[in-house]
Amino acid sequence: MERPVRQAYLNMIAKQVGPVLRGHGFKRSHGTFRRISDAGHAAVVEFQGSTGGGGDTSLFYVNLGVATVSWLAWKEHLYPGGNCRDRPTASIAQWWTRLDAAPGHSDNFDRWAIRSVEEAEACGAVVSRELSEQVVPTFDAWLAHYTHLDVLLADGRVDELPALFGARPPDPLNGIDHFRRLDHPYLAFMLSRRPAALE
Repeated sequence: MERPVRQAYLNMIAKQVGPVLRGHGFKRSHGTFRRISDAGHAAVVEFQGSTGGGGDTSLFYVNLGVATVSWLAWKEHLYPGGNCRDRPTASIAQWWTRLDAAPGHSDNFDRWAIRSVEEAEACGAVVSRELSEQVVPTFDAWLAHYTHLDVLLADGRVDELPALFGARPPDPLNGIDHFRRLDHPYLAFMLSRRPAALE
């Protein structure tokens, strides 16, 4: 039998967060929400429970990530047998971060905290608002940036990459941009897939 606060956390994801993310095109699989475009580009929101929770407190992280289909293909190349394109996770993303816990809903160690059944609904409202107003627009901006980089790579226009690296989108979430230098192995992978390189 689930603890009441734990059940309230699960209900928050199902009844508050889920409808908001579905409205932005995400589909749920357990605690992970994925939006995969027709082209295969991915945006991921993961709810990760923390083992520090217990008793009357439920602690969790909200992991975030985006990746283009080419980045996911590169990850599958690195880790054969994986299913990066169909079931991407935030940990393999091109851009990754955790959603900072809002004041009043934090355990002061970067984790979101629900301390009572009654608190869960208020926490869900904050998380849902942050996802809709901050996270989804940031996802879209980073995916536009990365798809532009992929177009340059597909065309072999490597000399234009530094300017785009320097024109990264605003990032109110302070994420980690994994592809921002010319010596990144992803660049070599992409260039090796160009038709001229395969002849």
